[in-house]
Amino acid sequence: MPVNGHKAGELNVSSDKLIYIIVADPAERETFSRYFEKHRFNCQTLDGLESARSAIESKAPDLFVLAGSHMPSADICKFGNFVEQHSPAAPIIALLTELQISIVSELAESENLWTAEYPISMRDIRASIDEALQKL
Repeated sequence: MPVNGHKAGELNVSSDKLIYIIVADPAERETFSRYFEKHRFNCQTLDGLESARSAIESKAPDLFVLAGSHMPSADICKFGNFVEQHSPAAPIIALLTELQISIVSELAESENLWTAEYPISMRDIRASIDEALQKL
């Protein structure tokens, strides 16, 4: 039986909160974009950290999802610091490799940087987003 427009057991994660999805790999970016549009998220998909910085300067989002397996760990940490300065309330869910997580955990100064290890299912990503949005 539907509850609030969702089937029983389905995650209720669609939101009017703005989410920036940052994905460098074009095929992966297309997958993320289709998936989150299908689930009615208010999101903008960006092709890298520079695009995200520019977008933040125009309009800061409520949440970031960073698919960072193709990005240098140091750049991810710098991006976290940039977000702290320009959008301090917005959490970053960073999808990283095991090695990146260990590096980012040591270097990151951002309190709002959450990490999840690749490979990860889209359903698990949605659950992390739901959790983050509930805390906003």
